Amino acid sequence: MKVKIESTRTIKPAYEGISPSPTLHFIPLSVFDKATYNTHIAVIYAYRPPTPPNATIEYGLKRALSEYREWAGRLGENEKGDPVILMNEKGVKFVEASVNDKLDHVMPLKPSSVILSLHPSLKDVEELVQVQLTRFTCGSLVVGFTAHHLVADGQSTSNFLVAWGRASRGLDMNPLPIHDRTIFNPRKPPHFEFDHRGVEYKSKKMVKNCPNVDNIVDDDIIVHKIHFTLDFLSKLKARASSSSNGHSNSKPSSTFESLVAHLWRAITKARGLGGFETTH
Repeated sequence: MKVKIESTRTIKPAYEGISPSPTLHFIPLSVFDKATYNTHIAVIYAYRPPTPPNATIEYGLKRALSEYREWAGRLGENEKGDPVILMNEKGVKFVEASVNDKLDHVMPLKPSSVILSLHPSLKDVEELVQVQLTRFTCGSLVVGFTAHHLVADGQSTSNFLVAWGRASRGLDMNPLPIHDRTIFNPRKPPHFEFDHRGVEYKSKKMVKNCPNVDNIVDDDIIVHKIHFTLDFLSKLKARASSSSNGHSNSKPSSTFESLVAHLWRAITKARGLGGFETTH
């Protein structure tokens, strides 16, 4: 599969009415932001036709950025050297690409470095969000999305993606994000009910140049792809749900919960751990 880059440009927020003036106002990172990974996280989504034109998706992205302004900024430092998000609205990277083939001919993708060509490179990235729209000859669309983990976790990033989708369809973006990260500031005076340090969180140095997957050699990683049939998943879900029926407040286990629990048990058995060992 050969991906041809058609265009690359910067996308900035599109406001309804008067747009705020770009400033060097910054938002400090919360204690949880500082504890997470200092790198971009990438994901790809594949859609069969009909799909909206790139212009519609681009405008939806601009509208979503007007509510999620942090994503259009940059990482920096305040006068004390602490990491912050600069609200300068320098924008996000927007790439349009094409593949001279049908999506069915390349999907499901064999785990390899070719997948990396479906989203922008994670090397030396200034933008906090990158988007790549890759069109196939059959009309299918693959959306490659990368976002910096210091700005948002998985839930917040998912909210942004939902807002982007709703804006692309001309719908209201609800619920709107909460931008006040000071809600996680420690109380004055501090009150510790449990010492999380050294347990959930360990102190670490902020790394400016975090290793990225672009430099990983295929031979360094072994990827296993497993297909679970609908019949297997149905039986697994029924078994997991029946084991919790004895609890009055219990609810049926979801397919995702049942499968993750099954995989965790299998991995734990394969590791040959003792019955009283703590695992993470």
